[in-house]
Order: sequence, then C-alpha cells, then structure tokens
Amino acid sequence: MNDPASDRTATAASDVMVPVLRTEEGPPDAVAIAAWHLALSNLLGVDIPHDLLGLWLFPVHGGVLLLAPAELAQDRLAPGAPAPFLHQQDLHALEGRVRDAGYQSVVAVPVRGAHRDHGLALFAALGPATYGIERAIRLHGVAHALVPTFEALAASPPLASVAADDPADDPAGLVVALAQAAAEARSGADLLRLLSGVLHPALPHERIEVAVPGALPGRWALLSGPPEGHRWGDPGDGVHGAVDALLARRQEDGTIQVPDLREAGLAWPSYAASRAVQRVRSVIGVELRVAGGPLAWLLVGGTRPEAFRPDDRDLLQRVAPIVGLRAQGLRQALAAEVGQAQVQSLQASQPRVGRLVALLAGTQHWGEASRHFARETCQALGYEAARFVLRIGEDRAVTMRPGTLHPLVDLPSEPLDLSPFAGVIEGTVPFVVYGERGADLAVPLRIGGRPVGALELLGGVPGSTGHPVTAAQQFADVIAPHLELLRRNALDRPLPRLPKFPAGARPGGDPR
Repeated sequence: MNDPASDRTATAASDVMVPVLRTEEGPPDAVAIAAWHLALSNLLGVDIPHDLLGLWLFPVHGGVLLLAPAELAQDRLAPGAPAPFLHQQDLHALEGRVRDAGYQSVVAVPVRGAHRDHGLALFAALGPATYGIERAIRLHGVAHALVPTFEALAASPPLASVAADDPADDPAGLVVALAQAAAEARSGADLLRLLSGVLHPALPHERIEVAVPGALPGRWALLSGPPEGHRWGDPGDGVHGAVDALLARRQEDGTIQVPDLREAGLAWPSYAASRAVQRVRSVIGVELRVAGGPLAWLLVGGTRPEAFRPDDRDLLQRVAPIVGLRAQGLRQALAAEVGQAQVQSLQASQPRVGRLVALLAGTQHWGEASRHFARETCQALGYEAARFVLRIGEDRAVTMRPGTLHPLVDLPSEPLDLSPFAGVIEGTVPFVVYGERGADLAVPLRIGGRPVGALELLGGVPGSTGHPVTAAQQFADVIAPHLELLRRNALDRPLPRLPKFPAGARPGGDPR
C-alpha cells in the first residue's frame, strides 16, 4: 500500500517549478548564484511566504558550502555535514538557532538524493504558524525539485563560496578570527557567544562552556556566568560534580571526549537545569593553561551521541592558548571589579557599624538591641530582613529572629545537615548565596575566627557584582560576641527531648 504522505509529496514535487541555474559551462560564480537565489525566492514566495531562504551545498569532496544569502556568512550559521544524510538533530539544532534570532516559523528541508544529501534549504518567517502541513509538504516538493541542480553543483569542481573568507576552511584564518573574537569580548558570556560563532563552521555544536577554578579549592565556576544573584555564592554541587565527573575522563594529552553522556551517567555542567542542557549528549573538551597557572577547561557539547571526531580535539588544542589567555583576563577583570565594589560597600557601612558597636555595648535590653541591629544592617546592605542561626551541640542549630526573648533551649532546633548554609556554620565555605534567584546571603558568626552560627540576610537585590559579602561579614562580627553569650548560657542547660508516642496515641494513654 502506498504511503499517502509520500503520494502527496510526490504530487507536490511534480508541480513545483524552480528557475534553472546553468551548470553546463562550468560551475557558476557568486553573482550567478545570487541572481538564481533571488529568482527562486521570488517564485516560491507566492505560495510559500518566507522572510529568509537559506541554501547550503554539500560538495562530494566534503564540507559544507553556503550558497545564499551571503549575509548568513556573518552569522556563522551552518548545518552539520551529512554522513551521508543529515541527522534530524542537526536540522532541529539549526532551526532552533534561527528561532533564537527572531524568526517564529522555521523549517529546514534536506535536498535529498537517492544515496546522499546534496544540500539543504531553510525557510524562515517572522510571523508564527506560517508553515502548516500542506505548506510543509510543498516545501519537500521544492527540495525534490532542486535535487538535479544541487547534484550537479555538488559534483562540479569546487565553487567559490559566498563566504570565501570563512575561517573554517583555513586553520590559520580560524586562529586569526578567534583572536579577533576574543579581543572583542567584554564578558565571559560574550566570549563564549563569539567563540561559538567562529568555531561552528569547523566544529558544529550546540553548547560551549569554559569551567574555571572557583574561589575555593575543589570548586568550579562557569564563564557563561551564574544566574542573577549567584555570582559570588556557591552554585551548589551540581556544577562541581558535573565538571569533576568529566575531568575524571581526561586523557594524557589534556583532552576529554565522552561519546554519550547518558550512557556514561554524566551531565553537562550548568547552573540551572533546562531542556537545552538536558539535550546535550556528547562532549569534547581541552585543558586551558596560561603560564603554568590554574587549569581551566574548554567544553563543547552536541545534541547527538558521537557528535565529535578525534580530529576535533586537535582543532580545540590549536585554539586553546587564545581562549585560555582571554578567559584568564576576564576572570581577573571581574575579580578587580568585585573587589572594588566590596571595598566601597565596606567603607559606606563604617558609620553604621560604629554606632552598632556602641549600642550593643551599652544596652541591657537584648530584644530592642537585636531589632535595631537588624534594621541598621538591612538598610546598610540592601536586604529586607535578618535572622540569627546558632549551633547547639554537635549537629543541631536553632534559628532566632531579632527581638526574640525566648531562651534558646525553648526554640525548635533542626539537624545541621539539613540547613542550606551548613557549610558556613561548619567553616567549610566563607559564605553561601541561596533562596529564590539567589536573593539570600549567609555569612558566619565568628568567635576568634571559629564559626558558631550564621547571620542570614534575606530578600536582597544583588547588583552586577553580587552580594556585599565583605560588609555583611563585618556586621556579623559585631553581633557575634553577644549571640555567643546567649549560646553558652543555653549550653549550660540540657536541650529538652520531645516525648515519643506510638502512632495515633496521645499523652496519658488516650488513643483518641
């Protein structure tokens, strides 16, 4: 039985007329290709509305060649090479990049011969829902009608590309283009975006990242930049664990290649889970070292298993010195910017700190003094509320709100390991950013350099340099001795233990 969809495609193909591109006298030049593309776009636009018609050729000698329009060369938009047919993941990835550019309707259709794909046609419209089922069938008919022309072009001597200066065809040109992109980058995310554009023609990919050493040993930060408010906090074990797991696969030549992340039980490192991150299936990476400094890693991800070849590692190793040098410069610039912001915040808070020292030393009313401390601290640092968390015993902590007069032993306690800032209280991390969109900050309450609890600052709106950690620590050091007195008094009294009753039972033996 014939497939109805195949019959409709064949019918659509039979009545599609496309302008002829002459190839009998040799390969056409760029002017002839541009004129033919314009005629094709005008002819098809009557039945198939589009704001963009991109055409790529897959020459028999290998590679991918942009035919038209020439402007796409500047966007470095290119499909993957067929092997011998394009993978559906490659088509989806290309369509996704075009949608990200602002086109709401996108369809990529291979120009498919009997034994291989000869090219690709991409139709895109700015409006939504432009290509329904009937138009999609007609697009396949267009691709079928283009097969003879593309087959002749693919078998002809090499054409002069409309993007003749594309660095993907020239290793030296690739390095030059990469150096220019690195010089233009103003931030880590900007560097990755420009780097992706330069590498994509030579190394098609969907994700790119640079993992750099964090502020603490064994921690990693991503050059793409954490979500708003997380810049100077600990992004969690997700990033650290993902990077460490990938590095466990590093080879002697300083490269990483994982053909299938799901099969290996690994994940693409990211601050926030998303469908785009989950679609990454394969990873290739190379170490970045500048003047023997700390190692960073350039990681490239693809959405299909075994997306990368061994030759791709050689390409990454050639560009590694340039990427490493620029990544180090961006890290240093960011550290200087944040350091300056922290100093300014510290200087601005000095008058308030002096007043609080005098207030806490001279008052006998703890409730009013703690409320005043919280109010002054929040106003100085830009938070909505403050709380105190004190360690009680080896593995428990109690939370106290400013103004509370209840003894610590009367307050509910919780296991320390359930706290989002247990690391702060245990002294393993200097601060933690947590909460929705990273709005909350916790710094240690220290006595002689030893943490005995944490100062929570809630509801902050961090600027571009993150939370004012240094100033917050100064406020915490002011209140810590007074809280330590309360804590020591509580430790002199045993903590009450909650009675345990059988399920459904009540005190006194009444089972109601």
